[in-house]
Amino acid sequence: MWRITETHSDFHLWFSDGKPVDSIRGGNLASSRLVIDKNGFLDLTEITLPDMRLLNANDSIIVVKTDQDSPPTGNNTPLWFELSLRIDGDGGFELSIVKSPTVESNERASGKLKPLPEVFEEDVNYINKMIERNYVPYQNIPDAPGKTEEEIKALGKRLFPFSPFSFQLAMCIYDWTTASFTRMVFMKIFEYTGIPPTPFPIDDTSVAEQIWDSNWPPYDPQNPDFMNSFMMNPAQSLEEVKAQLDKVGTELHKFSDVQNRLLSAATQALPRASILLKPQLFSGQVDICQLGLDRFGIEFLECPLNKGPVSERLIYAFADAMASYISTGNTITTKMVWSFTDSIEDAMHYSNGILLVANPPGESWVWESAAYVTDLSDDPKKIEYVFAPGTQFEVQSVDQAIAEDKHVVVITLEPKITQQQITTSHKLTNEVRKGLASPLKASEAIQLVQSCGTDNTRLPHTKDRFGGRRCACCRRV
Repeated sequence: MWRITETHSDFHLWFSDGKPVDSIRGGNLASSRLVIDKNGFLDLTEITLPDMRLLNANDSIIVVKTDQDSPPTGNNTPLWFELSLRIDGDGGFELSIVKSPTVESNERASGKLKPLPEVFEEDVNYINKMIERNYVPYQNIPDAPGKTEEEIKALGKRLFPFSPFSFQLAMCIYDWTTASFTRMVFMKIFEYTGIPPTPFPIDDTSVAEQIWDSNWPPYDPQNPDFMNSFMMNPAQSLEEVKAQLDKVGTELHKFSDVQNRLLSAATQALPRASILLKPQLFSGQVDICQLGLDRFGIEFLECPLNKGPVSERLIYAFADAMASYISTGNTITTKMVWSFTDSIEDAMHYSNGILLVANPPGESWVWESAAYVTDLSDDPKKIEYVFAPGTQFEVQSVDQAIAEDKHVVVITLEPKITQQQITTSHKLTNEVRKGLASPLKASEAIQLVQSCGTDNTRLPHTKDRFGGRRCACCRRV
């Protein structure tokens, strides 16, 4: 455990946990995010080994040699060391030990802060209008208390203290965790992203069909709140949906673009999860079941159909996608936000034929591209991590499995780091990883898939709260 007792900075400092900067933090495998106003983020991740403790500060490491014979503190808590932090105002930092158990020579860490996200005021003004018009957040969420506006404002101030738009950032994350996610998904994956300039053309016919085919009550075209999330009224036919989409399609597209930009900025700012604590993340796909497997391939910028022509519908045979740009060794780039969880059983609860297994990136100690969003969720029981649109993944393997007599394709991925270079030494990394959970091999993932079930005694969501995703509970109804 550690504590920052000295700060040399002309800027405001906050930790994302909301506690005072000089509070005691850390503990084995824990990661904390420090926010430096107008400068960036510093992620501090600790691991305890038999004879040393290591503190990773944006991939620069302090090594503290511990004396195993040292007595514990009076209240039986582990010994902690004191740190001094200097911010140079040019994106750099230096962290040094002030007081600790015996210290090895490597007592300083220095490097660059991770950048703050860019938030556009015009986007904030637009989303404010959507809030005023009751399009954000999703209205009358069924079977869940959700969060009040005041609760969302308070969480925004804690998680995004650097921004005057903290409420709007928090609101966009919150709205994603509701059934509004269908709007954000449809309006991104049905873009012809290979036909510039923006706004990209949209496969309107497919969007209308997907809205009409939504059928996980109360999330269906006859429900006023569900259709309100698409800026529409309840519909009794596909033709009614198409007619409404013709009127609101341009505005709905802009709505999606703005909200996805704010959502991306928010996810960049949220605390990172330690890969030492969460060595894999999992996602059951396709989690909007009416899309079907043949719409999985259009979720990526690499899909050749993105180049049009717009007369050609965005639907691509699953087998063809898996045999080409989603095959082992290729890089895929998501059009949309991707949701993951930390349990393979929970992911399988939402699977309609695919399990994604994300292994951690490179030598980093944190999930650089993934943000933990459960604190802002409308369902506090649902553990959720999200990757923003535009995240790149290398396909490590593609395998087949059978779970509950159903065929499942297991795709193992590694997110690519684009914001910074990892500088951790291999020697130290090997030392750190001894005794820790290793990323799943494909064969191990398949064994877990084959052995897991969907027992309703342990739901990944609050009872009767499907969150707009047609999960295994729906299949039992």
